[in-house]
Amino acid sequence: MVSRFRGKGGLLSSTILVVDDDADIGLLLCDRLQAMGHEVQAAADGEAALAAISRDLPMLVFLDIEMPKINGLEVLRRIRKQWPELPVIVMTAYGTVARAVEAMKDGASDFITKPFEMEQLRGTVAKALERKALSSEVVRLLGDISHEIKNLLMPVVCGAELLESEIHELVDRLPEMEAVKAQASHKLCDQVIAMLRDTAGRIQERTKEIADYMKGVGSVALFGSCSIATVVAGVFKTLRLVAEEKGILLRAEGLDSLPVIRADEKRLYTAFYNLVNNALAEVPAGGSVIVRGEDHRDQEELWLWVSDTGGGMPPEVRATLFTMHTISLKSDGTGLGTRIVKDVIEVHGGQISVDSQEGRGTTFSIRLPYRPPEVKSAEGAR
Repeated sequence: MVSRFRGKGGLLSSTILVVDDDADIGLLLCDRLQAMGHEVQAAADGEAALAAISRDLPMLVFLDIEMPKINGLEVLRRIRKQWPELPVIVMTAYGTVARAVEAMKDGASDFITKPFEMEQLRGTVAKALERKALSSEVVRLLGDISHEIKNLLMPVVCGAELLESEIHELVDRLPEMEAVKAQASHKLCDQVIAMLRDTAGRIQERTKEIADYMKGVGSVALFGSCSIATVVAGVFKTLRLVAEEKGILLRAEGLDSLPVIRADEKRLYTAFYNLVNNALAEVPAGGSVIVRGEDHRDQEELWLWVSDTGGGMPPEVRATLFTMHTISLKSDGTGLGTRIVKDVIEVHGGQISVDSQEGRGTTFSIRLPYRPPEVKSAEGAR
Protein backbone atom coordinates (compact mmCIF):
# COMPACT_ATOMS: atom_id res chain seq x y z
CA MET A 1 0.00 0.00 0.00
CA VAL A 2 1.24 3.48 -0.91
CA SER A 3 0.00 6.69 0.73
CA ARG A 4 0.64 10.24 -0.49
CA PHE A 5 1.08 13.32 1.69
CA ARG A 6 1.48 16.92 0.51
CA GLY A 7 3.86 19.37 2.15
CA LYS A 8 2.38 22.14 4.27
CA GLY A 9 1.66 25.35 2.38
CA GLY A 10 1.58 23.49 -0.92
CA LEU A 11 5.37 23.72 -1.30
CA LEU A 12 6.57 20.87 -3.53
CA SER A 13 10.36 21.17 -3.28
CA SER A 14 10.74 17.44 -4.03
CA THR A 15 8.92 14.10 -3.74
CA ILE A 16 10.27 11.71 -1.11
CA LEU A 17 9.32 8.05 -0.70
CA VAL A 18 9.32 6.68 2.85
CA VAL A 19 9.50 2.88 3.07
CA ASP A 20 8.87 1.37 6.53
CA ASP A 21 6.64 -1.47 7.74
CA ASP A 22 6.23 0.24 11.13
CA ALA A 23 3.23 2.50 10.52
CA ASP A 24 3.93 4.76 13.52
CA ILE A 25 7.55 5.43 12.54
CA GLY A 26 6.61 5.90 8.89
CA LEU A 27 3.87 8.38 9.78
CA LEU A 28 6.19 10.32 12.10
CA LEU A 29 8.83 10.63 9.38
CA CYS A 30 6.23 11.65 6.81
CA ASP A 31 4.90 14.35 9.15
CA ARG A 32 8.38 15.80 9.67
CA LEU A 33 9.23 15.75 5.97
CA GLN A 34 5.92 17.47 5.20
CA ALA A 35 6.72 20.12 7.78
CA MET A 36 9.94 20.75 5.84
CA GLY A 37 7.84 21.40 2.73
CA HIS A 38 8.22 18.12 0.83
CA GLU A 39 5.60 16.02 -0.89
CA VAL A 40 5.80 12.53 0.59
CA GLN A 41 4.73 9.03 -0.42
CA ALA A 42 4.72 6.15 2.06
CA ALA A 43 5.09 2.45 1.28
CA ALA A 44 4.65 -0.33 3.87
CA ASP A 45 6.96 -2.92 2.31
CA GLY A 46 9.62 -3.48 -0.35
CA GLU A 47 7.27 -4.67 -3.08
CA ALA A 48 5.06 -1.60 -2.69
CA ALA A 49 8.15 0.61 -2.72
CA LEU A 50 9.47 -0.80 -5.99
CA ALA A 51 6.04 -0.50 -7.57
CA ALA A 52 5.76 3.14 -6.42
CA ILE A 53 9.20 4.00 -7.83
CA SER A 54 8.27 2.41 -11.17
CA ARG A 55 5.11 4.51 -11.39
CA ASP A 56 6.53 7.85 -10.26
CA LEU A 57 10.27 8.24 -9.73
CA PRO A 58 10.87 10.19 -6.50
CA MET A 59 13.73 12.58 -5.77
CA LEU A 60 14.78 10.63 -2.67
CA VAL A 61 13.99 7.39 -0.80
CA PHE A 62 14.07 6.71 2.94
CA LEU A 63 14.37 2.93 3.27
CA ASP A 64 14.04 0.77 6.40
CA ILE A 65 16.40 -2.20 6.41
CA GLU A 66 14.32 -4.69 8.38
CA MET A 67 11.09 -5.35 6.46
CA PRO A 68 8.90 -8.34 5.51
CA LYS A 69 8.58 -9.81 1.98
CA ILE A 70 11.66 -8.09 0.52
CA ASN A 71 14.19 -6.78 3.04
CA GLY A 72 15.66 -3.32 2.70
CA LEU A 73 19.06 -4.43 1.41
CA GLU A 74 17.48 -6.38 -1.45
CA VAL A 75 15.25 -3.40 -2.29
CA LEU A 76 18.38 -1.20 -2.31
CA ARG A 77 20.18 -3.57 -4.69
CA ARG A 78 17.23 -3.58 -7.08
CA ILE A 79 17.02 0.22 -6.96
CA ARG A 80 20.72 0.53 -7.72
CA LYS A 81 20.36 -1.85 -10.66
CA GLN A 82 17.36 -0.10 -12.23
CA TRP A 83 17.68 3.51 -10.99
CA PRO A 84 21.40 4.00 -10.25
CA GLU A 85 21.13 7.79 -9.76
CA LEU A 86 18.27 7.67 -7.22
CA PRO A 87 19.54 8.64 -3.72
CA VAL A 88 18.58 6.20 -0.97
CA ILE A 89 18.93 6.93 2.76
CA VAL A 90 18.64 3.82 4.91
CA MET A 91 16.97 3.97 8.32
CA THR A 92 18.30 1.94 11.19
CA ALA A 93 18.05 1.58 14.97
CA TYR A 94 21.14 2.13 17.09
CA GLY A 95 21.63 -1.63 17.47
CA THR A 96 21.75 -2.30 13.74
CA VAL A 97 24.31 0.27 12.59
CA ALA A 98 26.39 -2.56 11.13
CA ARG A 99 23.55 -3.27 8.69
CA ALA A 100 23.60 0.41 7.70
CA VAL A 101 27.32 0.14 6.92
CA GLU A 102 26.55 -2.89 4.78
CA ALA A 103 23.88 -0.87 3.00
CA MET A 104 26.39 1.91 2.31
CA LYS A 105 28.62 -0.67 0.63
CA ASP A 106 25.64 -1.67 -1.53
CA GLY A 107 25.16 1.89 -2.71
CA ALA A 108 23.10 3.73 -0.08
CA SER A 109 23.70 7.49 -0.16
CA ASP A 110 23.57 7.89 3.62
CA PHE A 111 21.95 6.44 6.75
CA ILE A 112 19.99 7.91 9.64
CA THR A 113 19.27 6.39 13.05
CA LYS A 114 15.94 6.21 14.81
CA PRO A 115 14.47 8.15 16.54
CA PHE A 116 14.76 11.04 14.11
CA GLU A 117 15.90 14.46 15.27
CA MET A 118 14.58 17.34 13.17
CA GLU A 119 17.92 19.03 12.55
CA GLN A 120 19.61 15.73 11.72
CA LEU A 121 16.77 14.89 9.33
CA ARG A 122 16.92 18.31 7.68
CA GLY A 123 20.68 18.08 7.18
CA THR A 124 20.52 14.53 5.80
CA VAL A 125 17.85 15.44 3.25
CA ALA A 126 19.66 18.60 2.18
CA LYS A 127 22.94 16.74 1.74
CA ALA A 128 21.36 13.94 -0.30
CA LEU A 129 19.52 16.31 -2.63
CA GLU A 130 22.62 18.49 -3.02
CA ARG A 131 24.67 15.45 -4.03
CA LYS A 132 21.98 14.45 -6.52
CA ALA A 133 21.90 17.94 -8.05
CA LEU A 134 25.70 18.04 -8.27
CA SER A 135 25.81 14.60 -9.85
CA SER A 136 23.19 15.61 -12.42
CA GLU A 137 25.07 18.82 -13.22
CA VAL A 138 28.38 16.98 -13.66
CA VAL A 139 26.74 14.41 -15.91
CA ARG A 140 25.06 17.17 -17.91
CA LEU A 141 28.33 19.08 -18.27
CA LEU A 142 30.30 16.02 -19.33
CA GLY A 143 27.55 15.10 -21.80
CA ASP A 144 27.66 18.61 -23.29
CA ILE A 145 31.43 18.57 -23.57
CA SER A 146 31.53 15.07 -25.01
CA HIS A 147 29.02 16.11 -27.65
CA GLU A 148 30.97 19.22 -28.58
CA ILE A 149 34.31 17.40 -28.74
CA LYS A 150 32.75 14.83 -31.05
CA ASN A 151 31.45 17.59 -33.31
CA LEU A 152 34.71 19.51 -33.27
CA LEU A 153 36.70 16.41 -34.16
CA MET A 154 34.57 15.75 -37.23
CA PRO A 155 36.21 18.43 -39.44
CA VAL A 156 39.61 17.37 -38.09
CA VAL A 157 39.06 13.82 -39.32
CA CYS A 158 37.55 14.99 -42.60
CA GLY A 159 40.38 17.46 -43.13
CA ALA A 160 43.02 14.86 -42.42
CA GLU A 161 41.50 12.52 -45.01
CA LEU A 162 41.43 15.30 -47.61
CA LEU A 163 45.00 16.24 -46.81
CA GLU A 164 46.15 12.64 -47.14
CA SER A 165 44.38 12.26 -50.48
CA GLU A 166 45.80 15.53 -51.79
CA ILE A 167 49.35 14.69 -50.77
CA HIS A 168 49.13 11.23 -52.37
CA GLU A 169 47.89 12.77 -55.59
CA LEU A 170 50.65 15.34 -55.46
CA VAL A 171 53.32 12.69 -55.08
CA ASP A 172 51.87 10.48 -57.81
CA ARG A 173 51.64 13.29 -60.34
CA LEU A 174 54.72 15.28 -59.38
CA PRO A 175 56.81 14.55 -62.50
CA GLU A 176 54.29 16.07 -64.92
CA MET A 177 52.53 18.53 -62.67
CA GLU A 178 52.40 22.13 -63.83
CA ALA A 179 53.43 24.91 -61.49
CA VAL A 180 49.86 26.25 -61.28
CA LYS A 181 48.54 22.88 -60.16
CA ALA A 182 51.27 22.61 -57.54
CA GLN A 183 50.42 26.03 -56.16
CA ALA A 184 46.71 25.19 -55.97
CA SER A 185 47.45 21.98 -54.09
CA HIS A 186 49.80 23.79 -51.77
CA LYS A 187 47.08 26.35 -50.99
CA LEU A 188 44.54 23.63 -50.22
CA CYS A 189 46.99 21.88 -47.91
CA ASP A 190 47.63 25.16 -46.09
CA GLN A 191 43.88 25.68 -45.64
CA VAL A 192 43.38 22.18 -44.25
CA ILE A 193 46.32 22.50 -41.87
CA ALA A 194 45.01 25.88 -40.65
CA MET A 195 41.59 24.32 -40.04
CA LEU A 196 43.14 21.43 -38.10
CA ARG A 197 45.14 23.82 -35.94
CA ASP A 198 42.15 26.07 -35.24
CA THR A 199 39.88 23.15 -34.35
CA ALA A 200 42.53 21.51 -32.18
CA GLY A 201 42.95 24.80 -30.32
CA ARG A 202 39.24 25.00 -29.63
CA ILE A 203 39.26 21.41 -28.36
CA GLN A 204 42.08 22.34 -25.99
CA GLU A 205 40.11 25.33 -24.71
CA ARG A 206 37.02 23.21 -24.14
CA THR A 207 39.06 20.55 -22.37
CA LYS A 208 40.55 23.23 -20.11
CA GLU A 209 37.00 24.15 -19.09
CA ILE A 210 36.56 20.58 -17.85
CA ALA A 211 39.69 20.85 -15.74
CA ASP A 212 38.66 24.25 -14.36
CA TYR A 213 35.20 22.92 -13.48
CA MET A 214 36.58 19.90 -11.65
CA LYS A 215 39.02 22.15 -9.73
CA GLY A 216 36.08 24.30 -8.61
CA VAL A 217 36.95 27.30 -10.77
CA GLY A 218 33.60 26.90 -12.54
CA SER A 219 32.50 27.82 -16.01
CA VAL A 220 31.73 31.53 -15.96
CA ALA A 221 30.47 33.38 -18.99
CA LEU A 222 33.06 35.96 -20.11
CA PHE A 223 31.15 38.84 -21.62
CA GLY A 224 33.20 41.14 -23.84
CA SER A 225 32.94 42.94 -27.16
CA CYS A 226 31.65 40.45 -29.70
CA SER A 227 30.98 40.60 -33.43
CA ILE A 228 28.42 38.09 -34.67
CA ALA A 229 29.94 38.37 -38.16
CA THR A 230 33.32 37.29 -36.75
CA VAL A 231 31.79 34.40 -34.80
CA VAL A 232 29.92 33.04 -37.83
CA ALA A 233 32.94 33.56 -40.08
CA GLY A 234 34.96 31.39 -37.68
CA VAL A 235 32.30 28.67 -37.80
CA PHE A 236 32.19 28.79 -41.60
CA LYS A 237 35.99 28.64 -41.78
CA THR A 238 36.03 25.47 -39.69
CA LEU A 239 33.19 23.77 -41.56
CA ARG A 240 33.84 25.06 -45.10
CA LEU A 241 35.76 21.99 -46.30
CA VAL A 242 33.05 19.69 -44.91
CA ALA A 243 30.40 21.74 -46.71
CA GLU A 244 32.36 21.78 -49.98
CA GLU A 245 32.84 18.02 -49.85
CA LYS A 246 29.08 17.63 -49.52
CA GLY A 247 28.33 20.25 -52.17
CA ILE A 248 26.55 22.56 -49.70
CA LEU A 249 26.71 26.36 -49.80
CA LEU A 250 27.45 28.31 -46.60
CA ARG A 251 26.33 31.93 -46.75
CA ALA A 252 26.06 34.87 -44.34
CA GLU A 253 23.61 37.72 -44.97
CA GLY A 254 23.47 41.07 -43.20
CA LEU A 255 25.96 40.17 -40.47
CA ASP A 256 28.65 42.72 -41.34
CA SER A 257 26.25 45.61 -40.63
CA LEU A 258 25.32 44.37 -37.15
CA PRO A 259 26.67 46.32 -34.16
CA VAL A 260 29.19 44.83 -31.76
CA ILE A 261 27.43 43.46 -28.67
CA ARG A 262 28.46 42.32 -25.20
CA ALA A 263 28.65 38.54 -25.27
CA ASP A 264 30.74 35.45 -24.58
CA GLU A 265 32.30 34.88 -27.99
CA LYS A 266 33.41 31.31 -27.27
CA ARG A 267 29.95 30.23 -26.18
CA LEU A 268 28.28 31.88 -29.16
CA TYR A 269 30.75 30.08 -31.40
CA THR A 270 29.63 26.83 -29.77
CA ALA A 271 25.98 27.68 -30.40
CA PHE A 272 26.37 28.59 -34.07
CA TYR A 273 28.76 25.69 -34.67
CA ASN A 274 26.14 23.25 -33.39
CA LEU A 275 23.37 24.78 -35.50
CA VAL A 276 25.40 24.88 -38.72
CA ASN A 277 27.01 21.48 -38.16
CA ASN A 278 23.63 19.86 -37.48
CA ALA A 279 22.25 21.45 -40.65
CA LEU A 280 25.10 20.08 -42.75
CA ALA A 281 24.15 16.57 -41.68
CA GLU A 282 20.60 17.03 -43.05
CA VAL A 283 21.09 19.14 -46.20
CA PRO A 284 21.52 17.28 -49.52
CA ALA A 285 24.09 18.17 -52.17
CA GLY A 286 23.19 21.42 -53.89
CA GLY A 287 21.50 22.80 -50.77
CA SER A 288 22.51 25.65 -48.50
CA VAL A 289 22.86 26.81 -44.91
CA ILE A 290 22.32 30.55 -44.43
CA VAL A 291 22.93 32.67 -41.33
CA ARG A 292 21.08 35.98 -41.56
CA GLY A 293 20.90 38.90 -39.15
CA GLU A 294 19.01 42.14 -38.51
CA ASP A 295 19.63 44.96 -36.04
CA HIS A 296 16.56 45.98 -34.03
CA ARG A 297 17.97 49.06 -32.33
CA ASP A 298 14.63 50.13 -30.83
CA GLN A 299 14.59 46.90 -28.80
CA GLU A 300 18.38 46.76 -28.35
CA GLU A 301 18.40 43.28 -29.88
CA LEU A 302 19.89 41.37 -32.76
CA TRP A 303 17.55 39.06 -34.61
CA LEU A 304 19.34 36.09 -36.19
CA TRP A 305 18.20 33.17 -38.32
CA VAL A 306 19.98 29.94 -39.22
CA SER A 307 18.14 28.38 -42.15
CA ASP A 308 18.78 25.25 -44.16
CA THR A 309 17.27 23.49 -47.16
CA GLY A 310 17.24 20.08 -45.52
CA GLY A 311 14.38 17.66 -45.12
CA GLY A 312 12.90 19.32 -42.03
CA MET A 313 11.86 17.69 -38.78
CA PRO A 314 8.91 15.42 -37.99
CA PRO A 315 6.63 16.69 -35.18
CA GLU A 316 7.96 14.24 -32.59
CA VAL A 317 11.53 15.50 -33.09
CA ARG A 318 10.51 19.16 -33.12
CA ALA A 319 8.54 18.71 -29.88
CA THR A 320 11.58 17.49 -27.93
CA LEU A 321 14.06 20.12 -29.11
CA PHE A 322 15.87 22.05 -26.35
CA THR A 323 15.06 19.35 -23.76
CA MET A 324 16.98 16.50 -22.11
CA HIS A 325 14.86 14.10 -24.18
CA THR A 326 15.82 15.46 -27.58
CA ILE A 327 15.54 12.92 -30.41
CA SER A 328 18.40 12.95 -32.91
CA LEU A 329 17.84 12.19 -36.58
CA LYS A 330 21.50 11.17 -36.94
CA SER A 331 22.30 7.50 -36.40
CA ASP A 332 25.23 8.37 -34.13
CA GLY A 333 23.71 11.54 -32.67
CA THR A 334 22.99 12.25 -29.01
CA GLY A 335 20.45 15.04 -29.53
CA LEU A 336 22.33 17.27 -27.08
CA GLY A 337 23.30 19.93 -29.61
CA THR A 338 20.11 21.97 -29.60
CA ARG A 339 19.88 21.96 -25.81
CA ILE A 340 23.46 23.25 -25.64
CA VAL A 341 22.44 26.03 -28.03
CA LYS A 342 19.44 26.91 -25.85
CA ASP A 343 21.63 27.07 -22.75
CA VAL A 344 24.06 29.44 -24.48
CA ILE A 345 21.32 31.74 -25.75
CA GLU A 346 19.61 31.86 -22.34
CA VAL A 347 22.90 32.71 -20.60
CA HIS A 348 22.89 35.81 -22.80
CA GLY A 349 19.29 36.65 -21.88
CA GLY A 350 18.13 35.71 -25.38
CA GLN A 351 15.44 33.51 -26.88
CA ILE A 352 15.49 30.76 -29.49
CA SER A 353 12.68 29.05 -31.40
CA VAL A 354 12.41 26.76 -34.41
CA ASP A 355 10.20 26.55 -37.48
CA SER A 356 10.51 23.26 -39.32
CA GLN A 357 8.31 21.11 -41.50
CA GLU A 358 9.17 17.91 -43.30
CA GLY A 359 10.20 18.62 -46.86
CA ARG A 360 10.57 22.37 -46.27
CA GLY A 361 13.80 22.75 -44.31
CA THR A 362 14.44 24.23 -40.88
CA THR A 363 14.93 27.75 -39.53
CA PHE A 364 16.16 28.57 -36.03
CA SER A 365 15.26 32.10 -34.89
CA ILE A 366 17.40 33.78 -32.24
CA ARG A 367 16.95 37.07 -30.42
CA LEU A 368 20.08 38.33 -28.66
CA PRO A 369 20.13 41.48 -26.50
CA TYR A 370 22.94 43.98 -26.93
CA ARG A 371 23.92 43.26 -23.33
CA PRO A 372 23.12 40.22 -21.15
CA PRO A 373 21.00 40.89 -18.03
CA GLU A 374 23.89 40.57 -15.58
CA VAL A 375 25.94 43.08 -17.57
CA LYS A 376 23.00 45.53 -17.51
CA SER A 377 22.64 45.04 -13.75
CA ALA A 378 26.35 45.64 -13.16
CA GLU A 379 26.34 48.78 -15.28
CA GLY A 380 23.19 50.07 -13.56
CA ALA A 381 24.79 49.65 -10.13
CA ARG A 382 27.67 51.96 -10.97
